[in-house]
Amino acid sequence: MIHYVTIQGQLRGLNEVLQGITYIPRAKRKYQNLVKRNNDEQCIFFIRQQLNGVKITKPIVIHYDFYCQDKRHDRMNIASATDKSFQDALQKCDIIKNDGWDDVINVTFNFYVDKENPRTEVTITELEDYQKEI
Repeated sequence: MIHYVTIQGQLRGLNEVLQGITYIPRAKRKYQNLVKRNNDEQCIFFIRQQLNGVKITKPIVIHYDFYCQDKRHDRMNIASATDKSFQDALQKCDIIKNDGWDDVINVTFNFYVDKENPRTEVTITELEDYQKEI
């Protein structure tokens, strides 16, 4: 089975995520990252909107088509932050149980520029007859 999700706009890149870590001395969780949390929440919003009720139990391959507003960020800066947030969001929405090696088999990326409509189009393909490597 194949599932599609479109994330409107452009998530923050890896450089912004890494700079977003803050220390809060009196908080229960001493470190937080509001930039990463914002990326996760955007992914969760679009996943819940477009994959409502979907439960994936088979291994998957994820393909991203990035339609970026411009070329200011390098490709892997965009891809790594988006992939991390998207897979975490899939887990938080209970679409997938885990994002480990046996669950997400491969991830691929394509990049384009679309100044008028920046977005990320994600294709999730369930692998029906995948044989787990030993």
